Amino acid sequence: MEKYKIQNAEELNGELILQLINRYKLKEVTRLKRLKNYYTGKHETIINRTMKDPTKPNNKIINPYATYIVDTIGGYFLGKPVNYASSEEEQMKKIQYVFDSNDEQSLNSQIGKDVSIFGVGYELHYTDENSETKMAYLDPQETFMIHDNSIQSKPLAAVRFYEVENYKTQQFILYAEVYDKDFIYSYIQEKDEFRLVDEPKQHYYKEVPVIQYLNNDETIGDFENVLKLIDAYDLSTSDQMNSLEYFADAYLVLSGIDAESEDLETMKENRVMLMGEKGTADFLMKGDIAGVKEYTERLKQDIHTFSFVPNISDESFGTSSGEALKFKLFGLESAVSVKERFFKKGLEKRLKLITKFLNTKGGSYDSNSITMSFTRNMPSNNETIANIIEKLSGILSDKTLISLLPFIEDSAYEIELREKEKEGSLYESLGK
Repeated sequence: MEKYKIQNAEELNGELILQLINRYKLKEVTRLKRLKNYYTGKHETIINRTMKDPTKPNNKIINPYATYIVDTIGGYFLGKPVNYASSEEEQMKKIQYVFDSNDEQSLNSQIGKDVSIFGVGYELHYTDENSETKMAYLDPQETFMIHDNSIQSKPLAAVRFYEVENYKTQQFILYAEVYDKDFIYSYIQEKDEFRLVDEPKQHYYKEVPVIQYLNNDETIGDFENVLKLIDAYDLSTSDQMNSLEYFADAYLVLSGIDAESEDLETMKENRVMLMGEKGTADFLMKGDIAGVKEYTERLKQDIHTFSFVPNISDESFGTSSGEALKFKLFGLESAVSVKERFFKKGLEKRLKLITKFLNTKGGSYDSNSITMSFTRNMPSNNETIANIIEKLSGILSDKTLISLLPFIEDSAYEIELREKEKEGSLYESLGK
């Protein structure tokens, strides 16, 4: 993905923004739409395939591998909520309130899916009519960032553009919102002019309130490298179906017998063939079905290998021991570790923006006081985990030990509940 860079924010004007929007639509949106189509099962290669001979079978079987790759990685990476912790309890409570009021877990899943499909995702922060901070998902097909030319490549602005149809004229009108560190600018295209609609609105975040989440350094999606393999798999499975239809419509070749058309009709009706001593009967058909199946299986294996997503439906996968399972998941874990590193940067920016907002209301919080941890979503052996916790009791803190349990989302809250139960039991015993 191309990174747009300018010298400073003063260069931004309607003409430049419109040029960048058109450039983004031409160079990036086409690619992003293609990736979204593959995720939703609209594989262009097999859908657009035609046969020179229109009488031949032309099956178009779509194998939703892109969907499988994205959903499997997403479930493994963000299937369990991100866990936050802080020694500043008051700050954590306020941030948790923001998370709950914005359905933070669903937002993470949506952005995580975009990152997996497109290689990039976006999140907007704004304040509503009640002066509460809000977080919203932005479509990567309608959003891009503008950076400066420094070594740090700092964000100067974010652009969200969209088209609205005028039902009377049946024409589309282009709108855009540009966010810099202080203001929000609204633009509209009228003929060849891209002009401001209203006066700029201040947002008080003191930095660009749009967060860009990346999948990796190359900004590519999780299945983008195996698109050609998916196309080949679709063609191969479709050709296998074509071969079956060829067989159903195959010609019967009779050799070494003399037969009139009436004799052939009789044979067909009675389902009996009378042949002489040298007579033979064979079907005339095309293709090596066994070879095609072998080729298809190889493609299937390559898709899993090069996307780093294991074939969970494989019989050996479910019967593997714990150590063997680690090796099977090594490629997936390596890819997700890279994804986690970049996703964490986005979440840190989120915490920074929320903390800045809280400080505008009189707080004096530091976003660095909050730590986060990711837990992989995979089948767990609770009995084994319980034994580990028992052995580590007295060595690690209760908070750390409780956080090891996969069914506990907030270890601090669980400890608080435990203490309240103890107090309740004590009061009951004194009452008696």
